[in-house]
Amino acid sequence: MAYQQFLDNIQTQLDDLVVTGSDDDLFASGYLQGHVSLSAGQYELEEAEPQVAELKVRVKASLNKAIEAGELNPQDQALVVGLWERVSQ
Repeated sequence: MAYQQFLDNIQTQLDDLVVTGSDDDLFASGYLQGHVSLSAGQYELEEAEPQVAELKVRVKASLNKAIEAGELNPQDQALVVGLWERVSQ
């Protein structure tokens, strides 16, 4: 899958959760969108031809850093990481 198509697919899935999701889904999708947007923006500044695999690594690293910093409680960690695993397939 092409990089932009991958980003568009994630955005569509996260947007769909806003309409159909639970309160937990809304939280996780908003939180994850922030990490995806930040990771993609930084990566695109560094790399003229960004790749999906590297973006996945960067988003996961961003989430891990947030978890290590105590930004998410265990339940929220599971929600956000689980959502990332689903939308990044």
